[in-house]
Amino acid sequence: MNLRQFVKLQLLLIFLNLTSIVRQVSSKAGNNIEDFENFDNEIDVNDQSAEAKTRNAMSSPFTRWPNRTIVYKISQNYTNEERQTVRKALDFFNKNTCLNLREYSPSRDGSRRYLHFTRSDQYCGTRVGYNPLTPFGPHDLTLTPKCLQMSGIIQHETMHAIGLFHEQSRTDRDEYVEINYDNIPRKFWPQFMKSSNAITSTYNISYDYNSMMHYSQFAFAIDPNVPTILARDGEKLINRTMGQIIEPSVADLTKIRIMYNCPKD
Repeated sequence: MNLRQFVKLQLLLIFLNLTSIVRQVSSKAGNNIEDFENFDNEIDVNDQSAEAKTRNAMSSPFTRWPNRTIVYKISQNYTNEERQTVRKALDFFNKNTCLNLREYSPSRDGSRRYLHFTRSDQYCGTRVGYNPLTPFGPHDLTLTPKCLQMSGIIQHETMHAIGLFHEQSRTDRDEYVEINYDNIPRKFWPQFMKSSNAITSTYNISYDYNSMMHYSQFAFAIDPNVPTILARDGEKLINRTMGQIIEPSVADLTKIRIMYNCPKD
């Protein structure tokens, strides 16, 4: 081995070590959606309807909130700071879509269906989309103290309630990713099931690796150093970052605007 090869090898080892360090910091910091979903069990793996909860975006207009309006209540069990975090997270949708998310008013709203932000020590999750068969009363969205610390987690769960499922479960996902089931505990396999064209749609939005609804490349990994989701670059598989909990992506918001027939600017 000559000097140039030796230097290249040392640089490669340094790079791989730094990559491992970044991965470990990210995992410990809980910077991925599945860190919260796994910890707080967003989808109960023993739920017989788990498969139906992992699809992409509902296509039926009956599963959208009527009149682009989502009325919500915040549990009295939330602290004032937590209540403000929820309000701020929801206001993002008011500013960036045609949806109107506003707090419930007894005199104005009566018995209409409303999104109910409740508190739990165990669960963080909600039913996906509007249920036209129960147009009255609460649609529970449960958050733990851990989830309540992150505006992005609140927005992720709210997008489930709006009608969006996980990006890596969309019907065309095999063109963009490959799931490494060998590195995923079998009980979490339902999290990665593909969608059905019969009840969901991609709304012709390109696959979005940066969607807030996308799991990270190490989601639910048995071996945290081995990806469970690999991106496709043609026939080649590559390891790249996926998902984030900073704020809804442009594609996330575009999908919501199309679903709810928002007027074009």
